[in-house]
Amino acid sequence: MGEKEWLTVAKAQLTAQVDGRRAMPPAFDAGNVTQRNALLRGIAFGGRFTERVKQFEAQTERSGMAANLGYDIVSINDGEVVYRYTPKARHQNLIGSLHGGILASLLDTAMGAAVMTKLAAGEFHTMTDLSIKFIGAVRDPDEELLIEARVDHPGKRLPATEGVIKNTQGRIIARAIASAIRL
Repeated sequence: MGEKEWLTVAKAQLTAQVDGRRAMPPAFDAGNVTQRNALLRGIAFGGRFTERVKQFEAQTERSGMAANLGYDIVSINDGEVVYRYTPKARHQNLIGSLHGGILASLLDTAMGAAVMTKLAAGEFHTMTDLSIKFIGAVRDPDEELLIEARVDHPGKRLPATEGVIKNTQGRIIARAIASAIRL
């Protein structure tokens, strides 16, 4: 199915309901940039961005950073996101602990998703800054981490966010603040 045909079918699905919720268009390909962007822009789906984020994150086949990071979604609510992550061998640094860039990417991804839940259909954003403090090292490859992000202030133009990564004992591994700009 070509891009135009898929978008036509997707738009027709706006009125389709499955269990009281909007149906996912047939043959959705998470690796197809046009389909993925259509989903995020709200071309194919109406309603709150929170629901579109949930639908996007629920795809079984991921691409890009979502596939590389390999996190799981614990919850997505209005202005709040929680992910679960288990360290991957490919994410270790030279001294055998989890690379700080991975921690920063996890926080950036979660905080960006939290901002997305506050946007109206058709709105976009990008992060303008990220300030992170590394508090503890992750040396155990089986240590499960929780990434919690929330929007502190939705703002008209510059949403403010914060995020924290904790291990299962509740010890803080890293915390960050960031701002986004609505495009």
